[in-house]
Amino acid sequence: MDVITRKQLLDRGLDSSAITRAIRSGKLHRILPSVYSTEEPEYLERCIAVTLWKPDAVLSHTTAAWLWGLLDEEPHLVEATVPASTQARSPSWIRLHRRALASTDLCEGLPVVSIEQCFIDVATALPLPQLEAFFDAAVSTKVPWKSIALQCENMKRMHGIPAVRKQLRTCCPGTLSEPERVVARALSARDFPLELNGRVGKYYGDLMCRRGRVIVEIDGREFHTEPEVFNNDRRRQNVLILDDWLVLRYSAATAMAHLDEVVDEIITVVRKRRRSRRT
Repeated sequence: MDVITRKQLLDRGLDSSAITRAIRSGKLHRILPSVYSTEEPEYLERCIAVTLWKPDAVLSHTTAAWLWGLLDEEPHLVEATVPASTQARSPSWIRLHRRALASTDLCEGLPVVSIEQCFIDVATALPLPQLEAFFDAAVSTKVPWKSIALQCENMKRMHGIPAVRKQLRTCCPGTLSEPERVVARALSARDFPLELNGRVGKYYGDLMCRRGRVIVEIDGREFHTEPEVFNNDRRRQNVLILDDWLVLRYSAATAMAHLDEVVDEIITVVRKRRRSRRT
């Protein structure tokens, strides 16, 4: 599929009448003023069209996050940043942000904000639950924590910085399931973070307190349905208990439906174990 401007079509020898006929026959699809595609455009073609429509536009916010591979699902809008002086009405599927940009990168051959800047941009665009999931999935696994913190320092007056700094303090990267992530987040919000996926010998624990020798396991449905998983987990638990580890188990359904009660119990047990081991 080609995304092409009116000027490029004219340079190829088509006149205005030929362009109009091509649109009426379905050979061309108008995406934006003077920007067309040879087939019905999908999200990436719309991104290309925006940069052709506004040559000084830089793809940003959720669009840049998607292009950098930080978001799995295509955003509903194509978001771009343009100079503050830009005056233009845009269709409903485009959101233009007006501000000065210090630097830009290229991704998929398109001008985009840096991958670190995405974290600041999405902090102003995503609802809190989605923002928390975004940071948990991307910090340290896709982008180093320090590089995001440095970007915050360089852009300290930008809208969204306080939200990013809060997420950097409370994010829980490396969790292996959504229920595990939610419990880890809830503990972090209570200023009681636990180690994630910590290793004890040849085993790992979902959440762990080494000082209290407590492991918290959030069991998915497969724990109850697969005999091999069930048996291996029993052997693992016995080894840990014999090594003086306390193992707390919660089903994923319980953790999601009764989050506050689960977190209260975890904190109470871990604190008690810490005190008993200290004395």
